[in-house]
Amino acid sequence: MTVLLWVVFFMSLLDLYLLSNWLPTVLNDLGVSVSGAAAIGAMLQVGGVVGTFTLGQFIDRFSFRALSLTYLGAAVAVAAVGMASHSIVLVTIAIFASGFCIVGGQIASNALTATFYPTAIRSTGVGWALGIGRIGSIVGPLIGGVMLARDMGPQPLFGAAAVPALIAAGAAFVLARRG
Repeated sequence: MTVLLWVVFFMSLLDLYLLSNWLPTVLNDLGVSVSGAAAIGAMLQVGGVVGTFTLGQFIDRFSFRALSLTYLGAAVAVAAVGMASHSIVLVTIAIFASGFCIVGGQIASNALTATFYPTAIRSTGVGWALGIGRIGSIVGPLIGGVMLARDMGPQPLFGAAAVPALIAAGAAFVLARRG
């Protein structure tokens, strides 16, 4: 069970940091000005704030199964960023949705992890999950950098970034069924 928690954190933070670090560069490469790319890239965090509050209410009402659906939505939204790269409006919406699901899902994962540990070791359990997740926060930008160095376009980059969200969705689903 602990390994599944680590998988959720690793994959979630991998995606979060890949997107946070490379969205402005990719948007700029698509012809958006540097300031415009930064503003559109900020929608990832704006979506995350909205997602955090919304998901908290959904999880309270429907259980942590909502988290697995959130990561499934993240996979779709992240892939949509690459598919919608021809339209600034669509890519902005896809980035907002990605933030809603990935950033919001990451915060919800903290709460999920806390439910799996006894009170005496809860902070240690959450700390370990976040620590393992930080490895993903290092790997994600590296993967993005390698893909961009090989001149892969936005569709392969964001298609590949959807895979960790799918893996997190599967792990969160198994955890929700066990918890």
